[in-house]
Amino acid sequence: MTARSQFLRRDRGGVEPLPHIWVAGHARAVPLDPPARGADVLTLVNEGHLYQVAVTRRRIDDALELAAAVNRGPMAPAVAGAWAAVESLLTHPDDPKGENERSGKAVAADRMAAIIACSWPRAELTALAHHHKPRTKDELARGITACATNQERARLAAAALHAGGASALDFTGASTKYSDRPAAQRMADLVKDPRPVLGDVAGAFRIALRRLYRTRNIILHGGATQGVAMEASLRTAAPLVGAGLDRIVHAAYAEDLGPLDLAARAEVALQLVNGETGLSVVDLLEPA
Repeated sequence: MTARSQFLRRDRGGVEPLPHIWVAGHARAVPLDPPARGADVLTLVNEGHLYQVAVTRRRIDDALELAAAVNRGPMAPAVAGAWAAVESLLTHPDDPKGENERSGKAVAADRMAAIIACSWPRAELTALAHHHKPRTKDELARGITACATNQERARLAAAALHAGGASALDFTGASTKYSDRPAAQRMADLVKDPRPVLGDVAGAFRIALRRLYRTRNIILHGGATQGVAMEASLRTAAPLVGAGLDRIVHAAYAEDLGPLDLAARAEVALQLVNGETGLSVVDLLEPA
């Protein structure tokens, strides 16, 4: 209804939609806003501003505008806008053309997957560090409390998991979700042998984002707005697009680093992690 109302002439009267509807048998109005799909760009909150007037940031601002429908918009515009944002940031005119796996616009999905895979360990380790609350405060809990940054907290959690496995973290003194224990086991496996785990994670992200790309093609090139895979594709890809955009925005704000440069850093980090360079899973997106 909101979309249809855009076709009415302004200042000529007509019908304007309300944000809710009434249904027979229900005492209260039902809101029309759908639940958010989890595409959160938290850097906009953490940095304290939504927009920066700078020519170098215009490309990122345009991408955020393209992706604006991904959280609560109709499915077809959300799919189209989400992929348009990814493609606008992570493709280059010199990218190879052709039909092989790393050619064409689909390469943007691989680059976004690398960025998200490299940001995943720190995000998960930071959450686990905050949730480590034994009934009697231990040395790890005191160390986490004393940390000044989330990077330090994540590093402490990673060291504890490497030394003691998933049981090194204790969630008994906190009202946390049931997902904490499986998350601790995932991170314990990661810090023990990061390269294959990160490879599997990046592969799963790549599949989800390439599915988004194909769904977008079906919508825009085939005119099919009711595809059977559209809802599932958007449900899995929306949080990934949000996480990738968050890292891209953070890199632009914190380092003035472009999206393609961040993707290159991520792809190199996936190859070097836990090797002779000593690159930690906590520092995958950090400058060398």
